[in-house]
Amino acid sequence: MATNAGSTATGISFADWRRTTNDSLMSTAESLLERLEDVADMLLQIDEAYAKDGDSKADGAVEASTTRQEIVERFHEGVENARSIIGVLKKEKWRLSRREMSVEMRMGELEDYKSHLQSDMSSLNQTVDVLSLRVVQLENQLAEAQETQEQLEADLAEHKLSIEEYKTWLADSHKQNAKLKKSFELLETQTPHTLITENTMVKNEIAVLMDENKKLKELIRNAETVSPPATDEHLNRLTRDFLRQLSSLDCDEQTAEAAKDGQESLTLSADSETTAVT
Repeated sequence: MATNAGSTATGISFADWRRTTNDSLMSTAESLLERLEDVADMLLQIDEAYAKDGDSKADGAVEASTTRQEIVERFHEGVENARSIIGVLKKEKWRLSRREMSVEMRMGELEDYKSHLQSDMSSLNQTVDVLSLRVVQLENQLAEAQETQEQLEADLAEHKLSIEEYKTWLADSHKQNAKLKKSFELLETQTPHTLITENTMVKNEIAVLMDENKKLKELIRNAETVSPPATDEHLNRLTRDFLRQLSSLDCDEQTAEAAKDGQESLTLSADSETTAVT
C-alpha cells in the first residue's frame, strides 16, 4: 500500500511502476547471474588446481582438505541454487512480459471499445434527437387526427340527422302520395260526369250564341233594307244597340273558349297526376 501510494504521489501509474520494478529486478538478477558464473568458473579453476596440488600433498593434510572440500561443495550448491532461482526469475519475467503484452493488447482493445462506445453514444444521441422530433411530429399528427375524428363525428351526426329528416319527409311523401292517389281515384270517378255536364252546357251556350248571331245578322240586314233615311239620333241608337249586342257576343265567345281551355287543362292535370302517382 505504501509503495502504491508513493508511486501515485510521484505521478506514475501502478502498471508503469511495476514494469520499472520488474525490469530493475531482472537486470539485477542477470548481473548477479553473470557474477555467479564468473565465480563458478573461478571455483572450477580452483578445483582443478587443488586437485593437482592434492595429489602431491601428504596424507596428513587429508582432514583439512576434506573441510575445504565441503565448503567448496556448499558454495557450488549455493551457486546452483542461485542459478535455479535466476531461471525461475527468467521464466517469471517471460510470463510477466507475456502478461504485459496481453494487458497492452487488452488496453488497446479497451481504447478501441472506448472509441466505438463514444461513436455509439454520439449516434445514440443523434437517434434520440431524431426520435424526439419524430415523437413531436406524431403528437401533432395525433392532435390533427383527433380534430379530424371530431369533425367526422360531427359530420356523421349531421348526416344522421339529415337521414332522419329525409326518412320523415319520405314517410310524409308516401302519405301525401296515398292521399293524392285516393283523390285521383275519386276524381276519375267524378270527372267524366262533370266533363259531360260542362260540355253540354258549353254546347248549349254556343247554340244560343249562334242563334243570337243569326238574329243580329237579320237585324242588320233588315236595317239595311229600310227605305226612309234614318236620322242621326236613330242611327246612333242603332249603332249603340249593335255594339252592345256585338260586345255581349264577344263575351259569350270568350266564356266558351275559357270553358274549353279549362276543360283541357283539367284533363292535362288529371293526366299529370296519374303519371306522378305511377
